[in-house]
Amino acid sequence: MYFILAAQFENFLQPLIVIFTLPLGVGGAFLLLWLSGTSLNVMSAIGLVVMLGIMVNDAILKIDTINRLSKQYLFENKEPAAALEMALYKAGEIRLKPIVMTSITTILALLPVLFSTGLGADLQRPLVVSVIGGLTIGTFTALYFVPLAYWFLGSKGK
Repeated sequence: MYFILAAQFENFLQPLIVIFTLPLGVGGAFLLLWLSGTSLNVMSAIGLVVMLGIMVNDAILKIDTINRLSKQYLFENKEPAAALEMALYKAGEIRLKPIVMTSITTILALLPVLFSTGLGADLQRPLVVSVIGGLTIGTFTALYFVPLAYWFLGSKGK
């Protein structure tokens, strides 16, 4: 995944931002699994894969938007530090609604399984708990950690 992202971003540091978001989401999923008393099994592992896919997508879209905007602002003869800062603000504004809506709709769609009874709901509950726990942390990661990490790496020079 790192090499594919490095080729896409044409940068060796930016894929690390995406990869470093993943342990935060896994930690959120494990925390909610532990708090709910749910076991780590095949279904919760499938939930982890689903959640990680959504998190990677959110981080990639955010970084891609920041890259595109920073190039645009540099082309408009802005100073590199000012262009990066403007790109971070504008990308946050542009990507806020899609990231939040993706997470909220996924979480709300899975909530009925938590309150259902029956064999099917009991089998799906670990999947739901891991997705909800990971996406809760993953949303904040995409909104706050990704721009902060980008700014930290970008201010050191690309």
